[in-house]
Amino acid sequence: MSISIRQNEASALRLTAVAAGHELALDMPAPQGEGPDPHDYFDTALGGCKAMTVLLYARRKEYPLETVEVKVERDASRERAGVYGLSVTLTLHGNLDDAQRQDLLSIADRCPIHKLMTQTEVEVTTRLG
Repeated sequence: MSISIRQNEASALRLTAVAAGHELALDMPAPQGEGPDPHDYFDTALGGCKAMTVLLYARRKEYPLETVEVKVERDASRERAGVYGLSVTLTLHGNLDDAQRQDLLSIADRCPIHKLMTQTEVEVTTRLG
């Protein structure tokens, strides 16, 4: 998979990323721009992955999950010290019993992006084109 990113205007921080044929706006938060910024997409990847993982697992187990909402809150106050905090709240809608709810909570922490962020060493190579 390849993602391309282009600057929209020579003097602006507004960018467009193209992933799987879909355009995504990139910017800086106010006052420099209007957002969303790259951190927002990083955080969104985690929340989206947890939601999809929970939904797919609930379908496979035939749990009565109707919908899921995910809220991701960021604490970047210690990012320069090497700590980037994300707090995730799942809201599960449907006639689920306590055991099913706990099972879905547990599976959410096993989503691929959660694992990537917490259990994998990521290697990044940057070169000139």
